[in-house]
Amino acid sequence: MINTIVTDMDGTLLVTKGDQIEANNKAVLLDWQKAGKKLFLATGRLDLAILPFIHELKITLPVISCNGGLVRDFSTGEILYKSSLARETIEAVLAVLSELEVDYHIYTTERILGPSNTGKIAFFNEQNKQLPENEQVPITLTKTPLEELGEGEFPLKILAVDEDENKRKKVKETLAEFDLSVMSSGKNLVDIMNKGIDKAHGLRYLAEHGYLDLAETAAFGDNENDVGMIELAEVGVAMGNGIELAREKADFVTTDNDAGGLAQFVRDEILKG
Repeated sequence: MINTIVTDMDGTLLVTKGDQIEANNKAVLLDWQKAGKKLFLATGRLDLAILPFIHELKITLPVISCNGGLVRDFSTGEILYKSSLARETIEAVLAVLSELEVDYHIYTTERILGPSNTGKIAFFNEQNKQLPENEQVPITLTKTPLEELGEGEFPLKILAVDEDENKRKKVKETLAEFDLSVMSSGKNLVDIMNKGIDKAHGLRYLAEHGYLDLAETAAFGDNENDVGMIELAEVGVAMGNGIELAREKADFVTTDNDAGGLAQFVRDEILKG
């Protein structure tokens, strides 16, 4: 009996452009919660970058973000869990990215920092133009991000951004020598967190602290950073647009994100089952 859904955002809950929830998914998940069932979001994004979706879906339960590097309760604003990157780790990773001429963003508990208005920063800055102030993504452009960190601000993830597949492969190969968790969250992205940090880690935290029962949980995702939670949940569902690894590890494969594959699976398999 599934009473909990945990869903990835980009490539799963959202349309491909990443700027809105697919309409069928929204309808099904609002009804799901009205029926007293649980909904958790698990994203590679910083949670402060999905506030419009949190509000749109009326999310009251904790959100897993930064691929499990952060769990925050938005009903109270309390950070329940964080895995902060050490300063020397950030310096070492940025040195590698600089040598390879790869762009980067740093996600912290308070904002996103990066050297230029490119990649996800450019995407979020464009979105900010349409959003009310309380939903805008906090962004700081700086070439010296470590000098910008404030007291009580914790860096959680470094996002390497490059369209060149060979460069992304080189980033992964080079960082394999580091004691880190390195995985893809999108076709031009490489996510870098502390060792052992992934969405499954965040999901396990919620289970261990009584927020959900893994035996009653279905997890949805499409990319490498979703594989762990797809395997951990009782029912793991990969999107039709998902990478081969996600589809191989999943218990089920549904249709793609733009066709509302999550909603279709919930209606046809979970609710009817």
